[in-house]
Amino acid sequence: MNRHRLAIVAAAFVAALAVGVDAGRAEPPQQGPPPKLDLTLSPHPTGGADSYLGVRMVLEHPDLKAGAGLVRLPLTLVGIPTARYDGEALTARDADGPVPLTQGEEPPTPQGTYRRWSVTRATHGDVTVSFKAPPRHVTAATNNGPLFDLREEAGAFLGAGVGFLATPVPPGPWRVHLAWDLGAAPAGSRGVWSYGDGTVDTVLPSEALAFSYYAGGALKRFPASDGGRFGYYWATEPPFDPADLAQRIEKLYGSMSAFFGDANSSYRVFARSNPYLGNGGTSLAHSFMYGYHGPSKPTADSLQLLIAHEMAHTWPAMQGEHGDTAWYSEGTAEYYSLALSWRAGAVPLDKVVRTLNERADAYYTNPYRALANPQAAEKFWTDPVAQTVPYGRGWLYLIQTDAAIRKASGGKRSLDDVAKAMYARETAKQSYGIPQWLELVGREIGPAEAKAGYDQMASGGLLKPPADAFAPCLTVISHPARPFELGFARSSLNDARVVKDLVPGSAADEAGVRNGDVIVEVNDVNKVRADESLPITLTLRRDGTQQTVTYLPRGAPTEGYRWERNPKAPASACRF
Repeated sequence: MNRHRLAIVAAAFVAALAVGVDAGRAEPPQQGPPPKLDLTLSPHPTGGADSYLGVRMVLEHPDLKAGAGLVRLPLTLVGIPTARYDGEALTARDADGPVPLTQGEEPPTPQGTYRRWSVTRATHGDVTVSFKAPPRHVTAATNNGPLFDLREEAGAFLGAGVGFLATPVPPGPWRVHLAWDLGAAPAGSRGVWSYGDGTVDTVLPSEALAFSYYAGGALKRFPASDGGRFGYYWATEPPFDPADLAQRIEKLYGSMSAFFGDANSSYRVFARSNPYLGNGGTSLAHSFMYGYHGPSKPTADSLQLLIAHEMAHTWPAMQGEHGDTAWYSEGTAEYYSLALSWRAGAVPLDKVVRTLNERADAYYTNPYRALANPQAAEKFWTDPVAQTVPYGRGWLYLIQTDAAIRKASGGKRSLDDVAKAMYARETAKQSYGIPQWLELVGREIGPAEAKAGYDQMASGGLLKPPADAFAPCLTVISHPARPFELGFARSSLNDARVVKDLVPGSAADEAGVRNGDVIVEVNDVNKVRADESLPITLTLRRDGTQQTVTYLPRGAPTEGYRWERNPKAPASACRF
């Protein structure tokens, strides 16, 4: 499995940014239907500097007082820049004419800072907000990350609302009417939103407008006709068969949604091409977008589990601060992306075993493995490797929990029962945080055992696969791991490409890397991290000359484990 995706951040990382804002209304919301919000998107794809996605948003009688917030948009979000709309790029009008706006920044958070546009006078009647969203320019040197930014590709725009759509400060809900004006787009163009194809009418809060995907222009679709529960969209022809991959995803979505009791829901997948190394995906409202590096020639097989992971994010979730709960959102996505793919017959046994061991290796070689959850969370936004801590930690803890539940119940119950109970609490609008998790697990294996297992995981203690996990199909074996050590700050690989915070005595130091070196070229660090035998090669510029250094970015061996196939057990004995 391609581990590049572990540099991404799912919607759970940032959803908290979109809540908690004041409505700024002169009067309490009236009884009756929610106010209308008409949103018109107009793609103008030229491939040049004048390319933009036009946005016109009409808010029905927001009745804002002078100084109240109108719309908001992050300047950057988890390191991803947005459209910003500096100066007078964003304008507003109401029944009395132009509405002068002021700009201010909301209190910063670890994920980013929001810009807020506020009205300087009271508004009367409907308020129309207009702006032109420019696509983000990316190159081979752009750092891989969450797929929030708006991009232009082959005559189409694709991106998340939070990357370009300044959304209302009043939280809603709104009676949203979304329409696409395709007059300036190529012939045969279409517009798609996470919530539907073409014109969509629905009721949603402001937050949902931000944390959903939009795509408009020269898009291809599978199935070819609009409507239905499932849609897969792309602009550039990929190096794999998109229809084959789409059919696999559609089948898996049917299986996953049925497992979680959500069989009537819809799902949309958006694909776009990256000029930089790495694949990745980000899940939002019943949809997700993934990016791939075409020259690396990814296959449908290599992308399938990435997509399954993002799809699994649609259901399991946990209330609480992200640093405390990411182990659950990412761990369940890791666990069920593989387990449900196996149960649906979407992956063969050899790939299941290979994936288990790749995930185990990623956990045991993570240089931040021993950090407690809050400590790891502090590093999420400065080092992509730290972002992967919840994946491996949560996944292995859930394997432990599943094995304990199966043992305590004599095989009659499993992790499935607890995960479904947590999701049922969420859909019933009951509490579904860490206390509820511990209560549910405690009912299965005992409160003391449940608390001890959780504390071991949350504190960064070493997690070992239980001997009976996946037995008799697989057996656990010792496999010492060498932690990944780049030797300098991972941020040195961002757009600036200047080495900083070199670790004295590291392999990088001994190979001749120095602070201040300009990194002209580097091989795929994510691939290197996934394979302990691969060296990293840097082309460096120092004092006007270039040199190439190669070293193995690994520390001393530490305790680690893997699984291997038990040849005495038939394939029919394999349960995941």
